[in-house]
Amino acid sequence: MAADPPPGFAVAFRAPYVNHVGPIHQEIKTTPGRMRLGLLVAEVHTNSLGFMHGGMAATLVDSCMARALHAALQRRAVTLKMSIEYLDTLNLGDWVEAHGWMVSHDDDIALTRCELRVGDAVRANGSGVFRLLRKR
Repeated sequence: MAADPPPGFAVAFRAPYVNHVGPIHQEIKTTPGRMRLGLLVAEVHTNSLGFMHGGMAATLVDSCMARALHAALQRRAVTLKMSIEYLDTLNLGDWVEAHGWMVSHDDDIALTRCELRVGDAVRANGSGVFRLLRKR
């Protein structure tokens, strides 16, 4: 099991919780309104059945969607509502990529989507509603 992410990714440090459950890697070059995060599933990320815990998958989805909208709007946000559909397991040793994008926004609310993929296979889908925080 390789410990290094693929080329083009770097460790993404930001929030204490995300730093604690990682390491989560972020694609170095991004497109505004889109984000790609990656995680190598280690034993610490697994449940008692040996695959990624659903809460860890949800953390990856939530973080990716929030970073996608921040990349587009340069505004911070908090999650109001999030939904995730688990389609298949994320297994020990998998390189999981979260592909997130902003769908739409107004002055206060942003809508987002995310897919968790292993290679070309989509293993989970997520959607989120975020409250945009006031500009400073």
